[in-house]
Order: sequence, then structure tokens, then C-alpha cells
Amino acid sequence: MEKPKGSLHRRSLFAMMGAYGSYLTFQKLLGSNAAWAAPAPAAKAARLIIVYHPDGAFLDQWHPPQKSGSVEVWPESIAPLALYRNQLLLFRNLSLLDGVGDGHDEAARCLLTGSKDPGLGSLDLHVADSLRQTLLHVGVLASKSQGHSISFTPGGAEKIADDSPLAVYKRLFAEQLTTTIDAEVLQNVQQELQIFLNTVDTPRERNKLEQHLKQLRILAEVKNQCTGYDLSAFPYQDSLKWEDKAAPLVLQMQITNLVQALGCGLSRVATLQLSRHTSPLKMDYDWLARWGGQYPMESHQASHNSGEIHAQQKKWINQQLTLLYRLLDERPEPLPGRSGSMLDNSLICVVTEIAQGASHTRKDMPFYVMGGAGISGYETGRVLDCEGASHAQLLWSLSQAMGVPPQGSYAAAGALKGFI
Repeated sequence: MEKPKGSLHRRSLFAMMGAYGSYLTFQKLLGSNAAWAAPAPAAKAARLIIVYHPDGAFLDQWHPPQKSGSVEVWPESIAPLALYRNQLLLFRNLSLLDGVGDGHDEAARCLLTGSKDPGLGSLDLHVADSLRQTLLHVGVLASKSQGHSISFTPGGAEKIADDSPLAVYKRLFAEQLTTTIDAEVLQNVQQELQIFLNTVDTPRERNKLEQHLKQLRILAEVKNQCTGYDLSAFPYQDSLKWEDKAAPLVLQMQITNLVQALGCGLSRVATLQLSRHTSPLKMDYDWLARWGGQYPMESHQASHNSGEIHAQQKKWINQQLTLLYRLLDERPEPLPGRSGSMLDNSLICVVTEIAQGASHTRKDMPFYVMGGAGISGYETGRVLDCEGASHAQLLWSLSQAMGVPPQGSYAAAGALKGFI
């Protein structure tokens, strides 16, 4: 068959693409993202976000009185979540592993690994690696002291959160994307690929070429979308990154970083670590109560000494997290073949390392999942009675919900009954 005028031999076409380097650069940037080329089934979540808050909660002001069904009473700490009640799944009677143990450090290692030994790695990295993604791991006063991460690589090494929202911004939207695809080059490559596609009769070869063409179209969209945001809206400088007073600002910027990056396809998996276990974070913000009217209490201090203040601190954290939920809810789902908002297609699992600080109990953990109302078979707007089940079963179920076979220490846990 005679080639159409202006067409390229397939080998020459891909040599041309490789010579420019742009295609491979963006394939790496997207984590060779097969999901962009072939979206996950509608029954699976599009993305997973883990959010960590430190030192448990004051359970009397966290858990609603009912153990199943819709939420009718909103205790102080979770009151801000009422705005998104139709996207919320609250847990009752969920244990950290078997509910037995002592100490924040060991508990933090269990959170995403499902084991007291983190040697087999954590859920966030497992899912990211399986989807060939880069985990977006950011922090808010999380990495000032080593040995406090909740993410672990296979082998048990800590994955340290980046506490600088400015460094995260530059890495995501400035440094990587300075290697942009020239619009004319990209258009020419797409045209040549389309011409060659029209000459191919073998279904298998056509399918391969169609996938390449779809990837190129997506790269063009990513080039237009991944432009960052207006940094001038945030009065931040890096000298503030470990200042207690800057935590609200840092948190807002890290949330904005994540939503922008997830929205334009730089990853589908993220972990946001707000401070660390036994947290020294002093929350002197707005209406939060002070200890004896004199000074703001540290998170860990409040968890042991003042249920009232700790309940208010947790209310403040959930209040701040509504920014994440709002931004995801406002953005249409970008993955092809899906409808609704990014929030409808995302699972945001909010966790902490112990249930209540004063007792160090690991039963009735103050966990919840936000989002996912658009996922087939997943029911939101309710409380789920876990009947003492291990949180390792939640890890198993989150992995399955992302279309990833469970692995690591939680692989043998099995599904959390009633989750999906």
C-alpha cells in the first residue's frame, strides 16, 4: 500500500518523538499513566488522598451517638463536616489493628502499613507504584523531627513529607513544566500519527496507535492545565515553614498544590500529613481556647490534659480541611469516561494514630472517608459500625477501591464489611 503524502514510517515517527524528548518527559511526569489512556472502570475510585491529623481526638466530641445510619447529631469536632454530609462516611468501632498497644510512634507506623513492622511498605506508596504514579507527599510542620512519618517504602524506609509549599509548587508547576511541549511540534506529531493510523488495518496495531494518539492529546491538555496558581495570594516565605503561626497558611497552600496537581493529572495518589504524632503544634488561631487563659496548648498536651481544648483543635482541623473538599467539589472530574466532580470520584481517608490521647486507646478510631459519592456501589452520607474490625481491613478495601490488588502487611486482612 502506498503511503499517503507527508506520512512517516512508524519507526521514523517514534524516532521523531523521542528526538524532541517532550513525549518521554511528559510520560515520566504522568508516571506512564495507563489510567489516562484507559480510565479505570466506573466502579473504581479515580484517586486516593490520605490526610493525617495528630494525637487522636476527644471522642465524646467526635463520634455521633448513633453507630450506623445517617448522622443526626454533629458533635463539636466534626461539626464542620456537616456541610459535606452527603459525601461523608464516618466509622464507629474501628480498631487500630487489634486495638491493643501503647505509644504514639508504634501506632503511627501501623497507620498505613497495617502492621507494627513497616517493612512491607504503606498503602499510599503501594497504590501509587501499582498505578505507576508518583506519590505527592506533602506536610505541614511534619518533618522537622525525623522518625515521625506515616509513609514507608517497601523495606521500611520512611518517606518524608515536604513541608515547604513553595518547594512543592516549584517542583510541580515551575521546574518540571519548564520542559514544555512546543505546541507546533506536538500538533505535527499528532497529525503524522493520525495519517499513519489511517493506513493500518491490523486491529492490534491500530489499538496501539490509537492509545499513543490519545496520550498525545492528553499531554496537550496537561500542558494547558498544569500552570500552577497565583502565588501572590499567599503571603508565604520559606522561613515560616516550621512556625506554628504559619500552619494555617502552609496548610492552605499545600491543599491548593495537591488539588491543582491532581486535577491536571500529575498523580492520582497524595498524602497530606498535618504535623506529626506527639505534636508540639500550638494552635493559637481564632476562637480556640487557651489553657487557663494564658497560652495555647500543644496538640499532644491538649490530648492528655483538656478534652475541651482538644475537641476545639480537632474542630479547627476539620474546618481547614473543608477547603480541600470544596476545591475538589468545584472542579469537574478530568478523567475521561467519568461524570461529576473530582470529589465525587475521589476517596479522602482522614486518619490519626490513636483514638484518644489521655488513654492511648486504639479502639473506636476517629477515622472518616470524604468523597466518592459518584463511585458505583459506594454509599456515602452514613455511619458504618465496624464491629471492632481492624483498620487493616480498611486499607485492604481502599486499595481494592482504587483497582489495586492489596499488598504488604494488610494484604491478608480482607475487606472491611459494609465499606463497599
